[in-house]
Amino acid sequence: MEAYCSWIVGSALPVWSTLGFDAAAERFRERLDLRGAPLDVPHRAMVQARQIYVYSHAHLLGWHDRGAELADQAMGSLERDFAHESADGTSFAYSIDGRGGIASDVRDAYTHAFVLFAIAWLHRSTGDVTLLTLAERTDAFVRRHLVDARHGGLFDSHPATSRTKRQNPLMHLLEAYLALERTAPGRGWLARAATVIDLFKSRLFDRERGVLREHFTQDWSTHPDATLSDVVEPGHLFEWVWLLDEYEQLAGISLVEPRAALHDFAVAHGFSADGLVYDELASDGSVRKRSHRVWPHTEAIKAAGARRADGAPGADALAATMSDTLLERFLDRPFSGGWIDHISPDGAPLVDYVPASSLYHLMFAASDASARSLRQARLATADAGGTPVR
Repeated sequence: MEAYCSWIVGSALPVWSTLGFDAAAERFRERLDLRGAPLDVPHRAMVQARQIYVYSHAHLLGWHDRGAELADQAMGSLERDFAHESADGTSFAYSIDGRGGIASDVRDAYTHAFVLFAIAWLHRSTGDVTLLTLAERTDAFVRRHLVDARHGGLFDSHPATSRTKRQNPLMHLLEAYLALERTAPGRGWLARAATVIDLFKSRLFDRERGVLREHFTQDWSTHPDATLSDVVEPGHLFEWVWLLDEYEQLAGISLVEPRAALHDFAVAHGFSADGLVYDELASDGSVRKRSHRVWPHTEAIKAAGARRADGAPGADALAATMSDTLLERFLDRPFSGGWIDHISPDGAPLVDYVPASSLYHLMFAASDASARSLRQARLATADAGGTPVR
């Protein structure tokens, strides 16, 4: 794990703050080519938000000297180029072109969840109180235009082009609410997170099989498309394990049973023979998509940390194996500080660029593992009767 964290600090963060940052436009690059040069493609608000999180967190950890500065600049350009103010709140366009013009004016649920997440972390980094107002206004738009008032959860976009639903935007809205509760407790964010947890328990989580599916109808029934109705992503199961643990810590309730079930299913069925996380499974554990993305391996690290706190056997070994796998199969290629984002079952790259979007996953796993190791060291020192490590 130490080598993985060192790669984040020494290689990834420097590259994406230089080659991956457009100083003139004060925004992060969407993606780099295989040589590390920027590609002229639409820039998504979601990617800006993820990178704002990355460098805000890096600043707080002392992992990047200019982290807060870069994150603050990117938030300024995010508001300048993507945001729209109305009586209903603040909303953000999906993407802009290289000149800053709107490429897609869709209001996307996934995007707004990450904008809220970025606001939470930037406020932690800078203390700017105006960000809390921006969070309230952004969430007001989400609740008025993206939340399904009848059945709960989120429509993918506004205006809605489909009434079917995905669990993924809702999962990241929960993540944002939990981050905001950590940042600004007592402002109602935990209560909003509780509504997502209630929906998870009542409609999303399949207790019989210990899984969570990706696609649903508006009322959370089985999706009518047979190609979508039984999709389970082990990476998202790992992600929910961490989120449920985070909610437990903030709300003081136990969700250990669903956490354990999701984790056990992902570990039992989600790995190839050579230790890579599959992209997709079915709810019976069979493999639907044998390719491998970089990000599920980072979520396995986070989930292992949460299960380690439960005393689950093998958690430490899984986290160590995942960090080694990342270094051996994905990271520091095709250039230093880059990664291969997606590989085929035989290990061949499936993309010819490096997307900035994955740094959020890579950074989050490294920071979470580092924080848990520090807490463990403090506890061990205290148990030995010494002075706790600070």
